[in-house]
Amino acid sequence: MVLPNLSDNLNIQVKLKVTDRLGPHGATEVCQLAALRVGSALADIKPQPYEENHHVTLKLPDLPYAYDALQPYMSAETLQFHHDKHHLAYVDNGNKLLAGSKYEGKSLEDICKAAFADKNAGLVNNVGQHWNHMHFWSWMKKGGGGRKLPAKLEKLIEEAGGFDKVRGDFVNAGLTQFGSGWAWLTIKDGKLEVAKTPNGENPLMHGAKPILGCDVWEHSYYIDYRNARAKYLEAWFDHLVNWEHVEEMMG
Repeated sequence: MVLPNLSDNLNIQVKLKVTDRLGPHGATEVCQLAALRVGSALADIKPQPYEENHHVTLKLPDLPYAYDALQPYMSAETLQFHHDKHHLAYVDNGNKLLAGSKYEGKSLEDICKAAFADKNAGLVNNVGQHWNHMHFWSWMKKGGGGRKLPAKLEKLIEEAGGFDKVRGDFVNAGLTQFGSGWAWLTIKDGKLEVAKTPNGENPLMHGAKPILGCDVWEHSYYIDYRNARAKYLEAWFDHLVNWEHVEEMMG
């Protein structure tokens, strides 16, 4: 569609009003001057870019590997459902709950802590799950697991009773977490601890520093292991853990 020239329209409209008082030549001069001024003003107006939702805080990250990278210990089908459906749902729900709230604009860590202190179950579960999953994807890698640990972590594990004890305690924490939740390695008061949390909670909400977490919600393992949660936890710890990301989380 071609828009009419605004200056020409103004020239015509003003000329009709002033012709009777100034005569045809005077009216033309007035109209041309007015049109020039309006045209100049219009040229200075810059179009403003459209901004979508100002309240969007959470964003679904890309997986750091291909869907089939973790097979046979975690299938491409599990990753597709878990990342593309479940994690995305936490992001969408979390953004809706954050929009216009007092938590908006805070860091994810601060939102987790404040929402838990406020007993805000919606944010605890959705923002908590977003934080948990952002690291969950990085806590896994192809060819992970094993006993070759970063020196700082190895020292903490030895102080906590050794690798086999920590591994056994971690698997047991995930196995005994009733219903949905997480198994964790955390640092609290300078010592390594094994912990578990329900639903979307994480150790940040309990005053500890999480360095490794395994999701024991059924959508994490049911496609691949059915109800054999222990086998999933053992395979996860032995073959998928990205110890480099654990070291990064230690700071």
